Amino acid sequence: MEEKNIRGNFIKKIGLNHDPFETPVAEQELTRVQDRFYSYFSVPLASSSQEGLLRRLRRPQPSFVFGNPGSGKSTLRLTLDADCRTVLDGTLAINYMLGEDIERPLSYEEHGTRLARALTIDLTLAIIEQFSPLHPPTSNQIESLKRQILTGGRQLQRLLRTLLEKMTPPEESDMNPVWGISQAWKIIGKAPTKYVGASKELENVLRELILPNQRDNLSWGDFWYGISVAQEWGFKRFLILADGVDARQRTPDAMLGLIAPLLDIIPSLEEKNIYPKMFLPVEIKSRVKDYLETHLKGLPFEVFFSIMEWDDAAMRRLLAQRFRAAMSGSGPYHAGLDSLATPNLNLDEKLINAAEGSPRRLLGIVSNLIDIHLARDPDSIQFNQKDWDICQQKLEMDAAIRSN
Repeated sequence: MEEKNIRGNFIKKIGLNHDPFETPVAEQELTRVQDRFYSYFSVPLASSSQEGLLRRLRRPQPSFVFGNPGSGKSTLRLTLDADCRTVLDGTLAINYMLGEDIERPLSYEEHGTRLARALTIDLTLAIIEQFSPLHPPTSNQIESLKRQILTGGRQLQRLLRTLLEKMTPPEESDMNPVWGISQAWKIIGKAPTKYVGASKELENVLRELILPNQRDNLSWGDFWYGISVAQEWGFKRFLILADGVDARQRTPDAMLGLIAPLLDIIPSLEEKNIYPKMFLPVEIKSRVKDYLETHLKGLPFEVFFSIMEWDDAAMRRLLAQRFRAAMSGSGPYHAGLDSLATPNLNLDEKLINAAEGSPRRLLGIVSNLIDIHLARDPDSIQFNQKDWDICQQKLEMDAAIRSN
């Protein structure tokens, strides 16, 4: 039997409907478990709450969240985006990725080009998600959006064509009963947050937005026009969710240089109800603070700073949330791996200590432990001391390799 099937059978035996430990990186999970992704979310620190953290990040102020790789910055950013898409108060989240495709610091104009496209994609998605046949858009709204849609790129046009295919006619399509047409969000790297139904009115709008031409020579002018279009559609405030600065190996100075043009315009953005929410590596925290104080001469408004730090209680809660999100409903309840281990092994405590405060590392160790156990005793659903000894040896070997 193939290793994947062996692992899949083990996951079923312990009462789970999917494997919540297979991919510990947020972007990979978003692709693999698209319709369950947001159920994984857990906040760092036992004293905090999901509602409290998201509420603070949605305040109209610049915010900076710092953390080490694997501390959950991207998961938090994606959850904030989902919150803006489901708790409707006139806020539009603009996901702005500064990842591996960027080989050098961007100029001010280059930021405008990239932001214009990001805004168009997220605005179009939000309009479709919030569309109501009872309140169809005006002709002015449609015409302004058609002009802006030219900046959205081929990926957005592909999404629009796919949605139209699913809706023509809807009774003959493969409409998802849980998510409706929003299951197609994966085309633009998004996960669905709620059911989006088909209607003749929405179909007519989509036909208007599918355009043969696209524009590549974008600028800040396209971004500012996009903001005015969004305002015409009822959006009042805008959050730029900047992430991915540490996705590529960069020096701290290079990372600061990448975001510096955005830091410089924070006051002018704030005047237009646009607020950057940056998810950054902890190693540039002092540089960002110094830059703001030096170049902006003291901001006339409050800036929120937060660090992604995980205590043991929060790590236990993370394990419990993973099991809870994957429970099939028919099997036993697990809040961690202790209930799947021999008595007095204290497996959860060992895993959390080995993870050293990194949720990504914790999930990776659990995944390795499952593979180690199945290689040793594929018929058993109970971890024992031998499994942990082998896992610990592997961790020590990996640490030795990294140090050389």
